[in-house]
Amino acid sequence: MPGADTFQDAITRFRNRSIHTYVGHCLTMRGQILQDGEFGVLSGWDSATNQFIKEHLLRLDFLRRKITHNPQNVDLQTLVEQARDLKLTLPEDMNEKSPAGDEVARPTGREFDLPYKLDGTDPNIPLLGQIDLRNVDARMFVTALDQHIVEATRLDSRFATFRITPRESLMLYGSLCELWDLCESFGGDENRVPIVHGVRPTEEPQGATASPNLERTTSTTTSTTTK
Repeated sequence: MPGADTFQDAITRFRNRSIHTYVGHCLTMRGQILQDGEFGVLSGWDSATNQFIKEHLLRLDFLRRKITHNPQNVDLQTLVEQARDLKLTLPEDMNEKSPAGDEVARPTGREFDLPYKLDGTDPNIPLLGQIDLRNVDARMFVTALDQHIVEATRLDSRFATFRITPRESLMLYGSLCELWDLCESFGGDENRVPIVHGVRPTEEPQGATASPNLERTTSTTTSTTTK
């Protein structure tokens, strides 16, 4: 089934099992933070939750490096500099070895579906529109995480059987950095703003129409007496 809501552009059937694994870990992180009692209320989130999220991000970054096929052992800073360099030239020695080295060529694997439903039918993976998040900072973080998952499913390496390329790994790294920056900007007790949300009309014990400052319509029944 295709994705919906913030997962709308996700590709849910491909053969790269490394991406399948990576997406699974991202969804595990998503499910755990949505169950955190300090996430999604007021603004930002507390220091304990922030530390918990950062640990998950570090684990995702470790997994990203593990599934990256980098036979030339190019470090991240070099990749960043190469991405910024517009002076591209062909190698002088056209007979130099393939970057794949002496690895054995692998047969093409078959495509298979993600075991995670991103269309809202799995109660364990609710869509963003189904989640009650008053906290706009928390909603922004979950939106960025969902987009990170979508980006992972759309990599060109989804056609491969195993591993992703260094360039694609750098793309995922940039997305993880965005999530990390959100933790730095909105996470932690020092970044929380005690904004009171109050009681929503739908949470009003007497019903939504009894909520203050809402326009009410009162129907007046007039009785006419026929003489």
